Amino acid sequence: MVLRLALRYSFSASNRHRGRVLRIVLSTAFSVAVLISVISVMDYLQGTRLRGVRDVRSFDAVVQGDVVDELSIRFPDASIFPYAEEDALVSGKAYSIRYIDSSYDGGIEIIGDASGIAVPYSFPSDAVEAVMLSEGQSGAVLPLLSRYSVTGRYSSALGYEFDSCHMFLPLSSYSGNKTVTAIKGIGSDDAKALASEGFPVTTWKEAEAGLYSALLIEKVMMYLVLSLLFVVILVSLRSSIRIFLGSKRGEMAELLVLGMMAYQINISFVLAFTLILLAGLASGSFLAIILMPLLELALQSYGLRHATLSLPGSTLAGLSAMLLAIAAAIAANEERKIWRMEPKEVLFDE
Repeated sequence: MVLRLALRYSFSASNRHRGRVLRIVLSTAFSVAVLISVISVMDYLQGTRLRGVRDVRSFDAVVQGDVVDELSIRFPDASIFPYAEEDALVSGKAYSIRYIDSSYDGGIEIIGDASGIAVPYSFPSDAVEAVMLSEGQSGAVLPLLSRYSVTGRYSSALGYEFDSCHMFLPLSSYSGNKTVTAIKGIGSDDAKALASEGFPVTTWKEAEAGLYSALLIEKVMMYLVLSLLFVVILVSLRSSIRIFLGSKRGEMAELLVLGMMAYQINISFVLAFTLILLAGLASGSFLAIILMPLLELALQSYGLRHATLSLPGSTLAGLSAMLLAIAAAIAANEERKIWRMEPKEVLFDE
């Protein structure tokens, strides 16, 4: 009986206020679609940045020393490779020179011969004069000028942020003693286990502590700003509930006069609006899915060539549950206000 009444007062053809119900569904759908789309774009931008940092610059974990063989046995499914890095001054600009070999899996694509120095495509010259610090025989650190002919050019998954300040040389030409071993494909628990066993390991979160903290703060601020949109949705929702229940006062009084219990009437109309809200949430999710390809094209037009957005399922589920709970509470409160009047008074007003 309760469910039948809820369906009748929500989407039934006999509902006298179907236009009002449709407007509630559309306004909810539009608001939810906008909220989901913004969250999807922001999650993609932050996720892409973090993935780029982990894949190109800092890696999941970096262990001091060349321990590739030992770590390969321990993590057979991970990508493990050695490299070294030195700071250099090239044409008055600071660069990091990375020494790599053929096993390097740092998210770069080198076009040309990798046996010499590889520079980014934006580098204007075919010759490199790099001033690096070298330890002399007396132990003093002295500047050393090295000249290289460019044999290759590269691009990375991290883009200009990385490419504008890195160059690559063969690991065989490195004469220092600061080779490290990078690991890609392990979790934080594996890194902690290595550290507990005495390995001098640095995780990407430690190496990028400033950036990681900044992105976390940015995410918190994003949700604070989006909460304002959520407040707008709640205000609109409250107004919709008041209009919906206000238009049903006569039917509620008639049902009470006909002998139906007040709690059954309350449940029926709360359930009716819940069904309307569920239709709005489902329509909003569907609209967001339709908008995803258009947003991806917009991101690609700004240089994000492989932009792929996804529906934030957990966020959508939490948002839906919160809206449904708040809507039910608002509806119950509005019904209590209606029952303050006698059924005869309500019928007389109608």
